[in-house]
Amino acid sequence: MAERCVRWATVAIFVILGFISHGNASPLRSKSNGTIITESDGSEIWCEPSQWYDVLWFWFANFLLHALSVRSLPGESWVSSTVFKFCCLLVPYTGVRRGLCLILRASNFAGNDLQSAARANALCMVIRGPESRPREGQVVEGCSIETPKDRKRRKKKRAKQRSPTLKNPFAGKPQCEKGGALEITTIDTNISGDTAIQPPICGNEVILKTKDLYTPPPARDLIDKLTKAFIESHRFHSQPPTVNLVDHVNVKIHGVCQLAPGYALSYIPEDIKVYSYIKHQRSFSISRLLGVNHVPDIKLASTHDVPRILFSIIQTVIGGYSLYKARGRQIEQYGYAAFGLTVLPYMMVSVINLIGSLLSSEYETVYLVHSAIMDEMKTRGGLCDGVVGTLERPPHQTYVYIEGELEIKPEGQTKAFVYSSGELHCHDTTGGSPKIELQVSPTNHKDPVISNWLAPKWRRSCREARKKRQKEGPSRNPLLCVPSHSGFTRLPPLWYQTCLKVLTIVLLILAMGLPYIIIAVLSGWKKGNSTSMQRTFVLNWYICGQLHGYTVSTVEGVDGRKNVIKSSVIIFVTYGSYSVMGFYVVFQEMLESGTCKAL
Repeated sequence: MAERCVRWATVAIFVILGFISHGNASPLRSKSNGTIITESDGSEIWCEPSQWYDVLWFWFANFLLHALSVRSLPGESWVSSTVFKFCCLLVPYTGVRRGLCLILRASNFAGNDLQSAARANALCMVIRGPESRPREGQVVEGCSIETPKDRKRRKKKRAKQRSPTLKNPFAGKPQCEKGGALEITTIDTNISGDTAIQPPICGNEVILKTKDLYTPPPARDLIDKLTKAFIESHRFHSQPPTVNLVDHVNVKIHGVCQLAPGYALSYIPEDIKVYSYIKHQRSFSISRLLGVNHVPDIKLASTHDVPRILFSIIQTVIGGYSLYKARGRQIEQYGYAAFGLTVLPYMMVSVINLIGSLLSSEYETVYLVHSAIMDEMKTRGGLCDGVVGTLERPPHQTYVYIEGELEIKPEGQTKAFVYSSGELHCHDTTGGSPKIELQVSPTNHKDPVISNWLAPKWRRSCREARKKRQKEGPSRNPLLCVPSHSGFTRLPPLWYQTCLKVLTIVLLILAMGLPYIIIAVLSGWKKGNSTSMQRTFVLNWYICGQLHGYTVSTVEGVDGRKNVIKSSVIIFVTYGSYSVMGFYVVFQEMLESGTCKAL
């Protein structure tokens, strides 16, 4: 709501400035101060000294409005949205990457509202966080034991799956010393259904760890690698649920969501199937009596944001008009440093976001999706209301089967957790296996946090944690991996996804090279009467605005209002100098050359 008020206020200011700057009846203008100039093609133009409102209107119409045309993310707070648009004003190609991500997802073509919202990053689910610990008597499915050797082999990518019919490769090896801890040999089952014999675990203490069932799809060809490297931003990059978390404090969630300790919210990946959800079973029973055997599709509130599309169209027209005006006297005077040519990068932002707005709907909030982990969280004092879908296939309900979809369930050992003398213990409840009791360490295992250049505090904490791990040495206790989320159905890749990837790559190449081609056609890279300082500032503005846009776009992954504001200050200090120098050249050239109109 606040963003819409800012948008319409911007339109009002734009109209007022345009009327003052271009109104023929404005008392602020006087034709006695102007001169008539004949251009090389014989046309005559009227030029007069530029006033403050002329400069402000040009900056407002050709720079600020282009930055405001960049789409906001679902549920994004007004602070985060304002900071991101401010970054787009300083580094224009920051908005190009978000527009390309919207084109890549093309949520309007998903088929139903739930899958469209999933592709637009507008759905979230409850997962077990790193601090989650089982309760007394809780039974958890899909557990697995991971030894230090397994972790070492995984890091080196040398893990080999072994058949369960083979002889135990660890038989005959030196066992634990007498009087030592228990020796446990486990058989782990992975997602694909294959089993692998695990090495003996010398020790009955394990460290609890949450592990994802979902693995991002690998890059299979060059197009996938280029897309992941240069197109997908933080929010649109395929990541495990424990990494792609929702900042539920600053992100607007539809309904009510109060998380219990140890749980978190995570965005649902685009290739996970979401089913329609009816909260009350009685409603579905009545529907069956009426002869309806399927749950109707859920309709979610979304918009195509017509005002933003009109913004983009108007800005593109204004940018084209500025280029048309720059082809004459401006280029003869300033060459390729003419201020009318500086709108080209911002025009690319508006055009790409215009295409993205046509292909993807906009969501004001992020919607909750039901899962078994949400039910578990509610039993611990959590509260969730306003659920629109579910990850679990509803029983006794018909649904549309998509060829190639794969149902993935937590597979592995089933562990029962009990407390004894204030300590957490667990044992295997799988039939036929010995019930060996394991003691769970009081502290959970945490993966190292990836450092972020925008948060020095995070970088220092990662460095201190790394030094601490090196000092204490590697942990020799095995990990008891508990699934972070429930099972799901994975959808096959869409048939047109490759076309979208190729389209985004082509648009990125055009956005990088087309401004220089247009400048070369209009100016022939001639210097004109521009100074070396003006040419240097303008070229730095072009090049750094493109290259730094890739880095500055990571600001959308910063959580917390204070960190977002701090990031905007860091970006302004680090990258704002190029845009400030570019704006200075624009203002200087406008005051020197004046404002001209065709007679």
